[in-house]
Amino acid sequence: MNLLITGAAGFIGSNLCEFLLKKNFGVIALDNFSTGHKSNLVSVKLSVSDSQWSQFSLIEGDIRNINDCMDACKGVDYILH
Repeated sequence: MNLLITGAAGFIGSNLCEFLLKKNFGVIALDNFSTGHKSNLVSVKLSVSDSQWSQFSLIEGDIRNINDCMDACKGVDYILH
């Protein structure tokens, strides 16, 4: 199952990414880094296995941009916002 997390580089989003990756979900992260930090995603990478991290992809974009949203939603089963 593939999940899209908006705001994935923020505190809540990055913790949600970590939790879901550890449960072996595919995670697509969408963030514009206006308040989130790439360092939060580095922490996630360090806390999961290589196999779990391979299920992660990052889209640097904005939910206010329809094209970013359309790209991010491809192959997604659920969106967590």
